[in-house]
Amino acid sequence: MQARGRELHFGVQLTAQDTSWSRFADGVRGVEELGFGSVWTFDHLLASGNRAGSCFETLTTLSAMALLTRRVRIGVLIAGVAYRDPVTLAKSAAQVDQMSDGRLDFSLGAAWAKREFAVYGLPFPPLAERYERLDEALEVVKLLWTEPIANYSGHHYAVHDAPCDPKPLQQPFPPITVGGSGDRLLAVAAKHATRVNMQGTPSFCAERSRCLSEFCSSAGRDFKEIELSLHPSVVVGATHSAAENAAASMLAAEGRALDVESGRWLVGTPDEVREQLLRYVDVGVSHFVFGIRDPFDLEPLRLLKEEVLADL
Repeated sequence: MQARGRELHFGVQLTAQDTSWSRFADGVRGVEELGFGSVWTFDHLLASGNRAGSCFETLTTLSAMALLTRRVRIGVLIAGVAYRDPVTLAKSAAQVDQMSDGRLDFSLGAAWAKREFAVYGLPFPPLAERYERLDEALEVVKLLWTEPIANYSGHHYAVHDAPCDPKPLQQPFPPITVGGSGDRLLAVAAKHATRVNMQGTPSFCAERSRCLSEFCSSAGRDFKEIELSLHPSVVVGATHSAAENAAASMLAAEGRALDVESGRWLVGTPDEVREQLLRYVDVGVSHFVFGIRDPFDLEPLRLLKEEVLADL
């Protein structure tokens, strides 16, 4: 099955909080063994839900994922531009692409978790500035990856006769996923992205993709070049009520409610979840990354793979 001329891709994000390294590593290996196309971590400094809990550092985790796996693609969904400068990020990503034999999916977004920056005393510019930084950072990263010596002078970042060696193994560079759906972000994505990752209902994704198409036209870019991606959480159960109860329990642990978050979740029996997925395919989404939390139980993932995704 295809959407907008692309084969469907299914990956899994393991939420790297409230877990141990051994459980997370087993989960990463398990995702690959089940035959998913990609496995992802996240980019945060604190556990979500305004509570205490472990939270893995992102780039060291990503590097380890490169060595834990052999076939599956790896990535961060979504790296935040406010956490680190673009040179550090470009160098780290290039090294991970080398370590993984060219399996990195790069990503960048505007960052949103204000509490993390306040707790650690890190600068958290207004959203308009973060969009500006996202645009400039992606320009810097691409120049470092493609030019022998990079030069760039922007409002927020500058590099002067700057090398990046080694460069990524993938040429001209790893696929770039831009995460988010606001107008300013989509304008940046139209310039730089290989893929745009969103969250929301099928109708919301359809409206945002139309907006992205308009920004592509303004930027002189073919909208067909950009893949549409979705990041839902998923719970598959033997009955609808069992799946719904499980999802509600997960959200309650973080002080959230399923009726508020329903647009970001796929919940139900295998047939119901399949029907929900197809609604997104109908509006052009071809790339799916399902979010799961510790405990990283492979049985629901196996059910998802065998009963929901097998014929898609």
